Order: sequence, then C-alpha cells, then structure tokens
Amino acid sequence: MTDKQAERRETLRGRILEAAEARIVAGGIANLRAREIMADAGAALGGLYNVFADLDDVVLHVNSRTLARLGETLAAASGGAADPGAALRALALAYLGFAEGNRALWSALFDYRYGANRGIPDWHLAEQAVLLVHIVEPLRRLRPDWSEDFLQLRARTLFGAIHGIVAISLEERFVGLSGKDLATETADFVDVIVAGTRGDAEGQRGCLA
Repeated sequence: MTDKQAERRETLRGRILEAAEARIVAGGIANLRAREIMADAGAALGGLYNVFADLDDVVLHVNSRTLARLGETLAAASGGAADPGAALRALALAYLGFAEGNRALWSALFDYRYGANRGIPDWHLAEQAVLLVHIVEPLRRLRPDWSEDFLQLRARTLFGAIHGIVAISLEERFVGLSGKDLATETADFVDVIVAGTRGDAEGQRGCLA
C-alpha cells in the first residue's frame, strides 16, 4: 500500500467513524445502519469493508473514542483534588455529567450487543480497565493497607454502584432519581462509602494501638 492509499484509507476511516457517531447521537445505537453511515460518509457501502471488518467493528471503534473522552473527563475531574474522598466524589459527578451530556454514545458502551462470534479484543478491554485507574488511585490513598487485587475489586464495585444509580435514573426506571436529586444523592452515596472506608481504617489502627 502506497502512502497516498494509506492516507485515503485513514481519511475514509475517520469519515465513517464521524458519520457513525452522528447517527448514534441522532437516533441511538439500535437504529444504526451500515448503508446510512456510508451514505453520510460519502462513500459506497463496500467501502466500509475496506477499513472495518463489519458494523460491529465500526461500533467497537466508536466506543473506543467515547471511552477516551470519558477517561479525559474523569482525569480532569479528579486531578485537582488533594483529598481522596473529594476526588471520588468529583469522579462520580463527572461520570454522571458525561452520561447526561453524551447520553446516546454513553448508552452505546453498555447497550450494544456485538455478534455472538465476536470476542472483545484485548486492546479494547485494556481501554475499559484504564477507567478503573481513576478510582483505584484515591482508594489507595484512603486505604494504603489494601492489596492491589482488593483495590481493583473495590474499584469495580464502586464503579458498578455509581453506574447503576446513573443508568436506572437516566432510563427513568421507577426507582430512579432525577434533576438535582440525582446529583445530590450520587455525591452523598460516595461520601457514605468514603466515610465507611475511613472509619474501617481508623478502627483497625485503634485495634493495633
């Protein structure tokens, strides 16, 4: 492949991803169609298969871009917080804000069902795991006595809990929250977890004294 061919291929790839993102934002992941994406990208349907394996592959790369933006959002939210509790609170509210502001793309991360024979590639799994780093670091400052394995476990639990609150609320389930209540309760929930985590640490130090 010549440099010019590689450049054209990369340009088409970018147009396809931009078109797919726009379609998801406009109509949701369930309404995504390869023919419409390629029409928006200004290319024939067959051009999709020159740069992606299939529609699943397109969605995979769209989700990769969304994860990168989410990671940047979380890094910016927690970077200036000296107190680990404040960092975790900021992370939770930043996650909520990202979900509210990027509803369709955020939903695509969790709602899209890839083909039965498609495994998630290692590079994408690694991208997902990077999000937990933002939670692990303040947890480590709260509990330096915890092992790395337990920090990872607790980070997954905390992420799952916050995601659950956000998801059922944005999906307007009957137990969901809305408006200011959603942000307030999300932040307060994190504060309760942090207080319990700090309390456990103090109790253990007291027992050792």
